[in-house]
Amino acid sequence: MPYLIASIFIVIVIGVYVLFYYLNGATKAPEGCELPEDYSGCSACTSRGCVSRIEAPKISKKS
Repeated sequence: MPYLIASIFIVIVIGVYVLFYYLNGATKAPEGCELPEDYSGCSACTSRGCVSRIEAPKISKKS
């Protein structure tokens, strides 16, 4: 019986996490909090895990 209760509790916690993750992704940013169009101010940032900056795909030039 304790395993059943623990399993149900874990399923509920995971379900709540998935629900909040989905709702957070579906929520629009408030006015004035949009991502910038120009990321030139990000040059001083050393964060490698930045999810706000969208890097353009690198295209190799063929000669």
